[in-house]
Amino acid sequence: MTTGNVLGQFVRVGSDVGVIVGYHGMPDVPEDHYAIWYGQLAEDGSTPLARTVPVEYCVFVDRHALYH
Repeated sequence: MTTGNVLGQFVRVGSDVGVIVGYHGMPDVPEDHYAIWYGQLAEDGSTPLARTVPVEYCVFVDRHALYH
């Protein structure tokens, strides 16, 4: 998958599932890493908190379920 196509993709990292919100070349994302959001918020309670993870730890999830 090309770098520009990874935004918004679900990935599994260990037993956790998150969404890619950044990649190398974007602010604060190191080389060979993705920024993954796991649903956490920063200490202010409103800013999404993403974690940078080495790309080799990320396994793309090819399907997801929806609910309404």
